Amino acid sequence: MPRRPPHRLRRLPRAVPPTTARGLPSATAAALDRLDVGELTSSSVALELETWRQVVSLPVAVLSAPHNDWTELIGPGARRVLEDAVQALDRRHGAPLRAELARLDACLERKTSNNPFADPTQPWWARRWWH
Repeated sequence: MPRRPPHRLRRLPRAVPPTTARGLPSATAAALDRLDVGELTSSSVALELETWRQVVSLPVAVLSAPHNDWTELIGPGARRVLEDAVQALDRRHGAPLRAELARLDACLERKTSNNPFADPTQPWWARRWWH
């Protein structure tokens, strides 16, 4: 029986490929996985990016409904994770994610207005008037 070459025995198993999404290319996703920060994996950031994209694409009538989970809980939570990812990535790897967030944020700003009575210590997306 022929013997297996040692290099085939020592070869490491293939790593799980990073999760990508529109606005999150493979280089950025791989950089997120290399960060080794628990919440900031490529799969979680891709999921939160899709969630933020979904919140931003909702019509104004849905966004302005009172006691709306999309605008009070889901949207701000997703945007917080995305902001943490942008802050954690270096300039080169974070550029595509920043560009996608700028496009989505501009869409959100068109649908909402600034709330002058909101707590100024909150991030800008939490100080928007949804209605």
